[in-house]
Parts: sequence; C-alpha cells; structure tokens
Amino acid sequence: MINFKKLFYLLIGSVYIPDELLHTSEQTLLHISDTPANFFSVLNFLISKLKPDYIVHTGDLVDNIKLEIYPYRLEEYKKKVPQLIHLLENSSAKKIYLALGNHDDKKIVNNITERAQIIEKSDIISLEDLEIKITHFPDEIRKSSSQYNLFGHDLTINSKIEDEKIYLNGILGINIILLKSKRIFTLPYPYGTDDSRLGKFKIGF
Repeated sequence: MINFKKLFYLLIGSVYIPDELLHTSEQTLLHISDTPANFFSVLNFLISKLKPDYIVHTGDLVDNIKLEIYPYRLEEYKKKVPQLIHLLENSSAKKIYLALGNHDDKKIVNNITERAQIIEKSDIISLEDLEIKITHFPDEIRKSSSQYNLFGHDLTINSKIEDEKIYLNGILGINIILLKSKRIFTLPYPYGTDDSRLGKFKIGF
C-alpha cells in the first residue's frame, strides 16, 4: 500500500510523506538542491507538512534557468528566485542555509534574502551534535569532508556512507535528517523534475 501511495504521489507531481515524519517529535533538517521553478509549490506543501527546524538548499535555486550557460535569462531568474526565498524565509524553520550554485547570481540572492545564511563555496555548521558540510559542488567535499556532507550539482554521484561519513546528494532525492536519532529519509522528487532541470517539457497523462 505504501509503495502504491509513493507511486501515486510521484505521478501526480507531488511527494508522499511517511506518517513517521509527519508525527515525529524530533528536530528535523530538510535538504533540497537544484530546484526548478515548477517544484516550488510542492516544496511549499512539504514545508507546511514537515515544518522542518532547519532547511538546507545546496544551490541552483531556479535550476530550469541555467544562468552560467544562458546569462541573458537573468531577468527571468530575478523574477523567479524571490518566490523560492519567500517561501523558505516564511517557513517556521529556525535557520535556513543557501549554498550558491553555478547557476545562481550572488548579488540578486544577497539583495533579497533577509534571514537565510548564504554560503558561497562551502561551510561547516553544527546542529545539535552533528557537524555538517554544506556546498553545491561535490569537488568541495572531495577536498575535505565532514561527519555529514550535503551537496548537489551532479546527478551521477550517489549518496553513500563511507568511512563512517555520510554523503547526501540533494539533486537525487529530498533528504530529511532526524537530528536526535540521526535517521535519514530520502523522498523522491515529483515526476518530471529532472526534465524541468534539463529544460524539457513534462509529459502528462
């Protein structure tokens, strides 16, 4: 039944949230990355249901607009990125961390953020008793890693546990960490998210 629910939510463009996450008493961290604009409404739904204590976005805030490749789309980015910042900063999260990606504009993001902490390349934060490295770029993790490592950017790099360190790629799935028990849940992005990231049209049913 749960697998059917997961598939149903996936196909209708939403995300199935396990009851365990909806009813947990633990503090939670939500990790996302490389988010196209058509994911924003789903993200708003996720945040309203999960009420995460911490939110980490590991870059490419409007990933369907590839600024590094198409800098002429800056005005479009300027219109879309405030939608994401607004929903993140209007959440009940205690802290919000934004790691800038290669398709982000530092000046625009700096001008519109009020309470989110912006990370330009990489940074290490401490939450509860967890040490967490945050970056958009996997190469920053390769240089030096931490207890937990959150990144995005590259679809070919799998999340893994290695040498008692945890590596979570936020482009492959929506990661939720329960900070006390240290349990990790990974929820699939809605159907069509990768197509949106690549600038393709979603095929409907």
